[in-house]
Amino acid sequence: MNERFLVDTDEWINFLNKREDAIDLISKLKRQGEIFSSILTIAELRAGWTDKMADHFLPIFYAHTKIMDVSQKIAELAGKFLKDYKTKGISLPTVDTLIASTAIIEDCQMVTGNKKDFPMPQLKLYPL
Repeated sequence: MNERFLVDTDEWINFLNKREDAIDLISKLKRQGEIFSSILTIAELRAGWTDKMADHFLPIFYAHTKIMDVSQKIAELAGKFLKDYKTKGISLPTVDTLIASTAIIEDCQMVTGNKKDFPMPQLKLYPL
């Protein structure tokens, strides 16, 4: 059975910085199924790069992942999470909440080292 993985920005940063553990992780995920990233990950990655770095790293990134857009259904779920957690006194980053909602709606395991930003019980977290 082909698994579906949504890889978070932190893991892509590690991979693109040639961290051996991240390279091994992406290779392992490719053997187990399909690798996806949120379109928002592109913005997060690009925000930290010069134009020259983007010219170098974006083609590498695109070669290893398929991009998922944010749909109306994903945006609505993210808004619900943001409201529900805010009433509990928990402030979640909007981008991370949209990425988590993408993983839930698209039935992907979330691959992240930032588990604290993803408290949603519906989210399937990949064990790192």
